[in-house]
Amino acid sequence: MSSQLYNLVVEIPGRPPRHYQLSASVISIGRGDQNSIIVEDDAVSGSHCELRLHERNYRIVDSGSTNGTLLNGERISGVPKKLRDGDRLSLGLTATARFVRVIEVKDRLDQPVAEAGATTMRLRRSPSRPAINPVAAAVAKAAKSKPHR
Repeated sequence: MSSQLYNLVVEIPGRPPRHYQLSASVISIGRGDQNSIIVEDDAVSGSHCELRLHERNYRIVDSGSTNGTLLNGERISGVPKKLRDGDRLSLGLTATARFVRVIEVKDRLDQPVAEAGATTMRLRRSPSRPAINPVAAAVAKAAKSKPHR
């Protein structure tokens, strides 16, 4: 799990989705203020469920919630279930969450970066390119031939 990051996207109808980047070994989810992720929905229990990091993978376990926790439509009990990218959780009656892998977008380096102190090569002019910009040469020539007043 150290090389992959995951988010939990919690959705409650009528509210914008909330994104949580997961990095703790135990993440408690519920309505109570003591939880890592607070889900403000009346059908979510005070201590609803937990995500637990086990051997580089997150697992979900219901904490004895009143309305239950579903993983991809199936009710889970006190036995931890491994989470996979794209899994959907139902928390209570209306709150949902998606377990999604974070895809990091980085700058692409076409060539490796030179190390400090590396020797640089002298640039050579391409034989197909003229030595002087023809437009700039024409403007300079016109400016010289124009009479001054």
